Amino acid sequence: MTTPFVLSETGSGRATAYIESPKIITFQGKTHATWLDTPPEGFRIKIRTLDHATGQWGEAVTIGEAVDNHGGPALTVDAAGYLHIVYYSHHHPFRYHRSVRPNDASAWEPMEQFGTDLTYPTLVCAQDGTLILTARRSYEKEPWELELWRKPPGGAWTPQGPILKSQHINYSQYAASMSWEADHRGMVLTFRVYEQPSYDTPPVSYTWVGAIRSPDEGRTWQKLDGTPIPLPATRDTADVIFRTRSADGRNAEAGATVLGPDDKVFVAYSDRLDRSAQGYLATPREGGGWDHLHLNPFLPPALRNHALIMSGGMAATSDGRLILLAPLLDLSDGDQYWGHPSTRIVRFESTDGGKTFTAGLLGGGIPSEPQWMPSVERATGFNELPATPSVLYTEGGRGAGLGDVLKNHVLWRMLD
Repeated sequence: MTTPFVLSETGSGRATAYIESPKIITFQGKTHATWLDTPPEGFRIKIRTLDHATGQWGEAVTIGEAVDNHGGPALTVDAAGYLHIVYYSHHHPFRYHRSVRPNDASAWEPMEQFGTDLTYPTLVCAQDGTLILTARRSYEKEPWELELWRKPPGGAWTPQGPILKSQHINYSQYAASMSWEADHRGMVLTFRVYEQPSYDTPPVSYTWVGAIRSPDEGRTWQKLDGTPIPLPATRDTADVIFRTRSADGRNAEAGATVLGPDDKVFVAYSDRLDRSAQGYLATPREGGGWDHLHLNPFLPPALRNHALIMSGGMAATSDGRLILLAPLLDLSDGDQYWGHPSTRIVRFESTDGGKTFTAGLLGGGIPSEPQWMPSVERATGFNELPATPSVLYTEGGRGAGLGDVLKNHVLWRMLD
């Protein structure tokens, strides 16, 4: 496997986090990779470009600042090659730029701001160049929502409204992943929602992983079988794949998803307890419901008792392979899973449409430093996915708080 390239040695504690936000774009012989850095002056959005003709990376370009370690970027490209990036916010307006020149990340047009109390952007580009974004909207005394926004070419960012909604006030977290169907009109949105209606210790919480589909670029939404869904959808009306509650001592994790041949939906998720986690790959069953393939048995024998957290990236390659990346860690010490020093990235690969897998660690790394938050290039509309996909990930600790300035490694590598 290709040796990783170090993009930065000053990455933040969540340099490549929120992997549903696309961070790698390949277009006409160049690959652009963006992340959340922490140079001495604070949180900054950085981007570097690989020229495939020379095999050389350019210098890092600073696009703007972020409010804290939640303010990382989402990146896409339109048909003409102009790059578009959204970043900055953690319960704030987003900041947006378009590149000055096509397929060139060295200069950016003036910043635009939009939205209220938004976090966790996902970003894709429609056939006509309209940008479509989802993000969490937080409120002080109302249930939090997943909002959808649009920006037509030359126009302003405009809210369409909420498409998912918590059933509780207080805290909710949304991890949403958008994928275009083959006609570049239909889209599937998969999600993991964490609801915390109580701030008691330990908190009462619920998680649900699911999917909804739009036949018309996100204007209307339905279950995968075509049943219309009134908006905003909830855990009682969406197509829910898996759900947990803290009363059972369980939590659910999920990551970015992809569509395979014939627009088949693949959703990876984990069922996590304090000292273990089991990973699954869910696919829609003909006639309704979901099939759930247990992934832990595909791990090498020495790693099968490790916790498999499916908060990673996924790729369906042009030669028919399905690749999943996920953090794998040893929780036998009872420590918390987030940023556990034993964390490494495991790669699953299937050549039979997701029926069976081989698995192994990416390898390398600094002992006692976690390798995690793997963000794989995803199809956002006009990026040209290479036959061999690539991944960004973070090597280093989580830090103690939202504002920690750290010196983590930000790594890029091909998944050959």
